[in-house]
Amino acid sequence: MAENGSSGFFSGLLVGGAIGALAGVLFAPKAGKETRDGIVSESDEILNKAKSELEKLRTELGDLKDKVTSTMSGKSTTTKPSDTAEERDFEESVSSMDESAPAKKTKKTK
Repeated sequence: MAENGSSGFFSGLLVGGAIGALAGVLFAPKAGKETRDGIVSESDEILNKAKSELEKLRTELGDLKDKVTSTMSGKSTTTKPSDTAEERDFEESVSSMDESAPAKKTKKTK
């Protein structure tokens, strides 16, 4: 969730910066050509900053993915054996839904 807040902040920062730069250039007392050149240079600057932030975000997400992958690879995905006949029947019926062939009923003894 913190990632969503920080990416929203950076998006707002970039959009706000773009609007502020555009307003500043448009209201500055310059000739038309100078104003257009200023808009182009400001937009290039903002685009470069946005690309830089995007690359930084990609790197952070890649690092997060690596951490999650390494954490999950260390976890066991096996479950404990069923204790009762009802639990075993339920698990067999669920597995038969997952597979196209019906599951074989086997009796387990303790």
